[in-house]
Amino acid sequence: MKKLSVLILAIATCFIIASCGGTTITGDPQSYSNADGSLSIELPTEDENSWVIKEDTPSSILDISDKGDTINIRVQCVSKDQVKPVATDLESYRDYSMINTLGDILADADISDAKADVPEFINKSIINSFSMSGDVTGTVLYMESDSCYYTYFIMAVDKAYSSNESALLDSVLTLREITEVPAGEKNDGKQ
Repeated sequence: MKKLSVLILAIATCFIIASCGGTTITGDPQSYSNADGSLSIELPTEDENSWVIKEDTPSSILDISDKGDTINIRVQCVSKDQVKPVATDLESYRDYSMINTLGDILADADISDAKADVPEFINKSIINSFSMSGDVTGTVLYMESDSCYYTYFIMAVDKAYSSNESALLDSVLTLREITEVPAGEKNDGKQ
């Protein structure tokens, strides 16, 4: 977790340095998945270099940035069974996530309640917007489905966020919980 926090702080620093941030994301929707295949999202994609997936993150996290590194999206899927000892409901999951995943990033951020649409399979959500020094702004959504908790974190240089807010929040609606193993990958019941 410490390495992940350092990486995220480094990304935030890049956002501050790249404060020109007038990036507009365009293109056809392209699907992106985390390494363990538990979720996917769609983002407007102009070409194969539009988005860069950070490969050194835990397999439950999709960590993706635009090619200019002015927009960062992190989506984490955690099984309810996996965090049951520390999170028995969405509020306790949010508290756990704030302390263990986002605490270093949002420690000095101004956080407020926000609204956004969520996918139909989501039963409950808590949505916050945030702003930080250096003109960095974003949205973090904590969501609960029947089997998982999600953290959907969007952070961008202020100009990049404001010019792409609609597309970024629309990407939340494309979140897909992947619960079925594709044919040919099913195991024979052995663990």
